[in-house]
Amino acid sequence: MVTKDLRRLRGYGSAKRVSYKRLAIISLPLLVATFVFVYYFRYMGNIQPQRQVIQVEKNTVSLIYTDNNGKLAEDILEIENTATQKDKGDFIINKLKAKGLVPGDVSLQEMIIDSEGIIYLNFTKNLLQGIPGKDDIELTYAIVNSFLATFRHTNKVFILIDWKPVYTLRGVVYTYLPIEFNKQVMED
Repeated sequence: MVTKDLRRLRGYGSAKRVSYKRLAIISLPLLVATFVFVYYFRYMGNIQPQRQVIQVEKNTVSLIYTDNNGKLAEDILEIENTATQKDKGDFIINKLKAKGLVPGDVSLQEMIIDSEGIIYLNFTKNLLQGIPGKDDIELTYAIVNSFLATFRHTNKVFILIDWKPVYTLRGVVYTYLPIEFNKQVMED
């Protein structure tokens, strides 16, 4: 009894018996959590995650024109990924000039694609002159087919001269309305 009174005076409170069940219930989850933590950082921490393979889509331009045999030929050329639609259009026209299908003094002033999939190409008046020895059909469909093959979400090309439609470039192909891809050039 004396020890109990002394304990109370000193502020210890009553002596309690340590409950091993309670100690086991508290320490067992801590021990498991520590084991999982150590296991994870020792073994799983060194494993490198699988890297995602990102397939970079190359920016390409298609040139479609009639070759010397009168059949449709296609050249697929790569262009910078940062190229705008206008840059692609200028690239197509410059490559067609190099192949001798478009007059050398022609320039694409502006290019617009509307929500209905029509490409509006505004050229200088020099396009009306054409190239001697080449007919209107080759010139028109080299431009139309190349632009439609390059810009796949489109379905027609409207050729304009100084923002005005012309009935025909040189009297053969009717260009007053937007033109679709010419599938008949591919037939033998």
